[in-house]
Amino acid sequence: MKRRSRFSRPLAAALLGALLLAGCGGVRYPKNYTLDLSQPAPQAARHTPPDQGLGRLAVREFRCMDYLLEGRIVYRPSPHEVGFYEYHRWAVSPQEAITQLMTDRIRAESFFISVAAEGEAEATYLLSGKIEQLEEVDQGPDVRAVCKISAALRHVPSGEIVWSATAFETVPVEKRDVPGVVSSLSVAARTSVDRLVESMRESLAFPKE
Repeated sequence: MKRRSRFSRPLAAALLGALLLAGCGGVRYPKNYTLDLSQPAPQAARHTPPDQGLGRLAVREFRCMDYLLEGRIVYRPSPHEVGFYEYHRWAVSPQEAITQLMTDRIRAESFFISVAAEGEAEATYLLSGKIEQLEEVDQGPDVRAVCKISAALRHVPSGEIVWSATAFETVPVEKRDVPGVVSSLSVAARTSVDRLVESMRESLAFPKE
């Protein structure tokens, strides 16, 4: 007597189809991106001798809007709608990347005797900030990358805020794909940080070379 197969023919065919689909690209994996923040500042030379700095600066990791914590790259199809590129994510947190860029820019300028992450040294000043926007914004056929960062400098002994500013930058997206969006977001982030550092210079009355 002929033994019956454990699977009916329709089920076996369905399982085979599923295996073939998985083998032919049916499973989609996320692509990961980083902000390109490697370009030097327009005036990256040390402008202030280290022994004339204001004291020790501690930098607190910048906060960001809750929806930016998702890890997915954000776009806005309308002013009141937030969308996410499900398969396009940040490999490095924008919080970490932008905080590090701000730290490096300030250190290069020598505004302070030393610059370190919060908690690494007893600080005279504390820098904190917030990434309020880092996203693609769609306005009909117009696609732009938008970055908005606010920051404040507090004199720790007195608790006084001695400087605060907000930088906003929008950059057209020339190449209409996610790598093009990331490239424009990188430019917007670099420009915003450079504007904050320049504002700090003006407020603290450090001369340019």
